[in-house]
Amino acid sequence: SVTSICSFVLIKLSDMEGLIRRVSILLLILSVCSADLLDSKYEIVNGVPYNKDAPRDENYPYCPRDDFIELEPGNSLTEVRINCTCSHPDDDFLPSFVCVGLPNITYLEAYFKRLFPTYLASRISVSSSNLFRIPADVFSDKEPKVITMYNNILDEIHPEAFRYTRPTLQVLEIDYEPELEYFPFTSLNEFPELIELRLNNNELRNITELADTRLSRLQILNLDNNKIETEFPKLRYLPELRVVSARNSLLSSISTELPFEELQRLEVINFNGNNIESIYAGSFVFDQQTEIRTIDLGNCNINSVEEGAFVGLLDSTELRLDNNELTTFSEDAFRETVETMMSGSGKIYLEGNLITCCCDVNWIVSNIPLQAPLVGATCAGNVLLTQLPPDYLNPLCPPASL
Repeated sequence: SVTSICSFVLIKLSDMEGLIRRVSILLLILSVCSADLLDSKYEIVNGVPYNKDAPRDENYPYCPRDDFIELEPGNSLTEVRINCTCSHPDDDFLPSFVCVGLPNITYLEAYFKRLFPTYLASRISVSSSNLFRIPADVFSDKEPKVITMYNNILDEIHPEAFRYTRPTLQVLEIDYEPELEYFPFTSLNEFPELIELRLNNNELRNITELADTRLSRLQILNLDNNKIETEFPKLRYLPELRVVSARNSLLSSISTELPFEELQRLEVINFNGNNIESIYAGSFVFDQQTEIRTIDLGNCNINSVEEGAFVGLLDSTELRLDNNELTTFSEDAFRETVETMMSGSGKIYLEGNLITCCCDVNWIVSNIPLQAPLVGATCAGNVLLTQLPPDYLNPLCPPASL
């Protein structure tokens, strides 16, 4: 009955957010229910009267009808039901779309080319589908806040694939695409709302475009578990970046052109599990305003660190160099950082390295206060460097600087 429908709608309405939207929908409900009938131009979608003739905008954020769709426009013989579902998560006013197991890209394009009640969406998720390539405007004119794609056998993404999402897209996540070797980073330059870019567990090999990528609000850049063959570039145009991660991605080098110096908001760098070997001067230099909390270079086969490699670390920064191949802890490379950390809670993690305890470490063996930031620094023979007597190396070495 109309009464029961209206009651159900009002209950649903209590869960919605946004006072303005509540009022507009309430007025619509009252106008429909006060006539004591449902005009033919209305249908109930997710418990809300939906005017099929209404303009598509944020005032009509309802799911489209779950109906058969023509794969070829104008050809009813190609009508199929596509495995895409639309729902309204409890915590979001906008619809979310989930597509799973699509036979090919034609199905995905056909689904989103239909006339929807709204351009806007909370999320579009596409997974476990036989897609190979993502063409331009794959979601037609839809404007989601989040796009996730994974396990789709992708090997190509068109630079204009997500063009219509520019005004609204906040999170782009493309994971577990073992054929995807290239991503068009600079195609995102006009995405003013993008906060998170996650491209994990792919085969990305070349990331040099990141040097020219301009994303004014990006906070998280995640490139874990790829096969990056180029050096990690200088990031110039990501002023809000807080976290950058490329764990287990075969990185072999870091730019020496001060790659992080212009990122004043940067807090975390995680390059654990790569093959960097040498840290050269200029690789990890930070602006005085940067509050860098963690630099993780564990398990990277590092065997040498140049003077000037680490500059601008804070007294609270954690520098992880554990499980590498360091045989020395030179004064030129580390003294400035150690002295900074002495006044705070900062740590340098050195477990899993076999440091040769000879004259080049006498500067810290003979100066106990300098040892406070060190964790797990072990000499060959499995003796902690911090447990050696201060004068242990004095007979063999020239006096250490204080």
